[in-house]
Parts: sequence; C-alpha cells; structure tokens
Amino acid sequence: MSTEVTTDEGGGQNVTGIGDGDVLRFDDVDFGATPLTQMIVRVASGAQGGESGIISVRLDSPTGPVVGDLAVASTGGWQSWRTVPGNLRATTGVHTVYVTFASGQPRDFVNLNWVTFGR
Repeated sequence: MSTEVTTDEGGGQNVTGIGDGDVLRFDDVDFGATPLTQMIVRVASGAQGGESGIISVRLDSPTGPVVGDLAVASTGGWQSWRTVPGNLRATTGVHTVYVTFASGQPRDFVNLNWVTFGR
C-alpha cells in the first residue's frame, strides 16, 4: 500500500495498492455516546471483471470482531470514485479502528479515499 494524489473531489491523497490481507489503522476514533450504525467508504477500483473484495471494520485489534463490512467490485477505474454505505453494529466510545481488506486474490482490488461513520 502507498498514497497517491487523488482525482476525487476535494483533492488530497488516497491509499492505493490495497489487496488481500492489508490493514489500515486509525487511532482514537471517537464514536460518541450515541450509537453509530452506519459506515460509509469512498472507493475506486479498476479490478478485472469478477474480482472483488470485502472491506471490514474491526475495533481495537486487526483480528477483533467485525462491526461492519461491505463488498467492493470494480467501479470502472482506479480513480473512478464511488461512495458506498454499509451497516455498522451499534458502536460507541473511543476505539482504535482497523479497516481490513480481504479478496482471496493475489492482485490489488481497491483504492480508498476515506471512511466515515454515522447514524
């Protein structure tokens, strides 16, 4: 994995080269006192036809229980961005968030611009 300049709205950088077994870590994510039940990711994928993967959110450990996940397939290009919502098990408090990626394939399958949580 690495970062690159994104063509997505707002500019900045995205994480690229994400494949099976990769993990991103975000420290001190505050979900607040009212449970959040939705995850939203901004992704792009130029994966070949039939190649896809799962993005999962885990709390406090890269092997901890999954509190949310969603499937990602090709969006038509490595800079062709889509916002994808998914369900999140009701979560409160401050946690280290691990975003894990699984595809069962040896090639990269997704770029990630951002992850957010809401109701």
